[in-house]
Amino acid sequence: MSELDIPPEAQKDPKAFEILRVWAANGEQHVTIHSELKGKAYDFGYMLADLAFHGANLYSERFNVSVKEALNDIIDGFNDEINDQDSDISGEITK
Repeated sequence: MSELDIPPEAQKDPKAFEILRVWAANGEQHVTIHSELKGKAYDFGYMLADLAFHGANLYSERFNVSVKEALNDIIDGFNDEINDQDSDISGEITK
């Protein structure tokens, strides 16, 4: 697989920048987050919510369910992972 396309609006904006990348490799998720993000953790949550809406649209179309149903499934998965005491998150801030 190759890199995904940059959205057209991001290509048009000279101030646009990449926020994160998420990869699936060796049965695990691997993430790179732009280490100089402005804002607070609340703003990161806002971004995650917007991402969830985009995902709900995708799964709504793919599985012919309502966006609300797909979004509820996403929220359930999010809550299950957040509440999983065995989740192993590691990493470091790099520049």
